Amino acid sequence: MNPKSDPFCSFGIIADVQYADVDERYNFHKTRLRNYRKSLVLLERAVSNWTSEGVDSVLQLGDLIDGLNTKHNASESALAAVVDVLNIFPGPVYHTWGNHELYNFKQELLRTSELFSGNLPQCACPEGETYYSFNIHRKLKVAVLNCYEISMLGLTNDSSEYKIAEGILSENNPNQSWNNPDGLHGTNRRFVKLNGMVSDSQLKWLKEVLQQAVNRLENVIVMGHVPVCEHSTGNMFLCLNHSEIMEVLTTYSSCVMCYFAGHFHEGGSCVDSSGILHVTFPGTVESSEPDAYATAYLYRDRFVIHGKGSYPSFQTKLRYSIEDS
Repeated sequence: MNPKSDPFCSFGIIADVQYADVDERYNFHKTRLRNYRKSLVLLERAVSNWTSEGVDSVLQLGDLIDGLNTKHNASESALAAVVDVLNIFPGPVYHTWGNHELYNFKQELLRTSELFSGNLPQCACPEGETYYSFNIHRKLKVAVLNCYEISMLGLTNDSSEYKIAEGILSENNPNQSWNNPDGLHGTNRRFVKLNGMVSDSQLKWLKEVLQQAVNRLENVIVMGHVPVCEHSTGNMFLCLNHSEIMEVLTTYSSCVMCYFAGHFHEGGSCVDSSGILHVTFPGTVESSEPDAYATAYLYRDRFVIHGKGSYPSFQTKLRYSIEDS
């Protein structure tokens, strides 16, 4: 799937870097090794390659630093380390937040940090909110979700969003630890603390963005840290209200081309019944390859994702072709 002609634009994609200056160790289930220091090297290689290739921008799908940083009082230094690497890239980097950012920082603080791209002048962000949209090309819009708008992560215990999430987990997960899905089956395994959900107002905003895209004949990529299609991820790693988001996406499948996520480190993909490509990108922190990133290319009638190392490649048709002029 190597590009054979000049694309209209290109951008990098990376997920779950989860950098921490700590020794490698296995994940919670003792099934996958995480190399926290190597992940920074992989990020550096990705940025270097994107810069030399001249890609226009980067999509960062969340979990840029690991929650282990909190135990070592290293949240600020870890964030500074990854931001320093990303700042080498000459173009804009568009972020979404994952659960590991929220183990380190409150959402209110992240809104004023370099990890909130809704502050960039080219982004359209509702006032006071944490989701936004922007155009990579006049025919390609990206809508960025906050999949933890309602959650028990990065919010104060007395906030309404925290209390709603607490009630949902209390009702659906009987385990002593709400990070434990034991005894839950199928998609009910998503009722764990490491997931969150979007609000009704965020869903309304998404519908408005997608309707505008239909009116303007724009192709759309929706991205969020947490997957929403059960066939592209493990059941434990779904957004709490994934079915409501899926309903919106499929309703507007005339413009929605892809949904990008991270969170599930094994990665996964599927094309849903409406033709939308769902890609859950693998966790860079668990890559055993010398590279772990992807670069996407927009052509006249197709969209190509070229994976490097542990990242897979994909291709899909555009909803609206781009004139050659």
